[in-house]
Amino acid sequence: MKAGPNLAGIAAMVGANLALTINNALVKLALLHLPPLETMFLRAGVAVLLGLPLLALLSPRNLRDVLDPRVLTRSTVECGASIAFVFAVANAPLADLTAILQLTPVFVLLGAVVFFGDRVPPTAYAFVALALLGAMLVAQPGGHGWQPYIVFGFVSALLSAGRDLLGRRVHSGVPALAVAVAVSAVSLVGMGVPMLLLEQWVMPAPTDLLLIAGAAALLTLAQLLLFLAFRLAETRTVLPFFYTGTLWSLLVGLLVFGTLPNWLGFIGIGLILVSGIAVVVVERRPAR
Repeated sequence: MKAGPNLAGIAAMVGANLALTINNALVKLALLHLPPLETMFLRAGVAVLLGLPLLALLSPRNLRDVLDPRVLTRSTVECGASIAFVFAVANAPLADLTAILQLTPVFVLLGAVVFFGDRVPPTAYAFVALALLGAMLVAQPGGHGWQPYIVFGFVSALLSAGRDLLGRRVHSGVPALAVAVAVSAVSLVGMGVPMLLLEQWVMPAPTDLLLIAGAAALLTLAQLLLFLAFRLAETRTVLPFFYTGTLWSLLVGLLVFGTLPNWLGFIGIGLILVSGIAVVVVERRPAR
């Protein structure tokens, strides 16, 4: 694979993480006034209202791709990951959950080797492990002991990895926007049913609706870029840049919530950056 597509895939992964981080910040602000499943349901609804007309305008012939079986399968797995995350974040320590979710790229890498026969050099495993260590230092899971709801964190990480691997099975002619719209449409149903069963509806204020609308737009953009990242570049190339989400989270946390990492967190940031650069260098070396 040439350097051009690889760089495009890396840029898509970095941009996807930035969009996801800002989306999460907006959702967190909305959660101050709204129940979690209702918030996710509203976000999915707005994302459908934004994405479906855009898809019809840009690719009217590809509207049927939203119902493609492989696209729907990927979207269903993505919805499952989101639901598992909602239950985990509502009941388990956030730092512990964040650390668990950093296992997603490791599951993607192993899944690519097992199911797609990707040839991954030992150095790639080493650099991914280094990035994982950095993410752990940033998250710094506390000594809370075993939390039963952490299981949902593992489920979310596994399903997120499955989402990315299933994306490689989607036909190359399917536009990324169709995949993003499908995720939102499936989530609208997948979030709506448990919301009706488990939560009481709270009328959102106009400011909450604005936050959710912004989150929906960014989520659609992030899903589009994430799908493109694994289509444009090899898994081992873009995988370490998944951890740039940690860097964006620190920056957004400082600007929006006024939080700063301690010295262990800064060491973790350095490890994440070093691992990402090292993978790019290894990837560009000519094969013997």
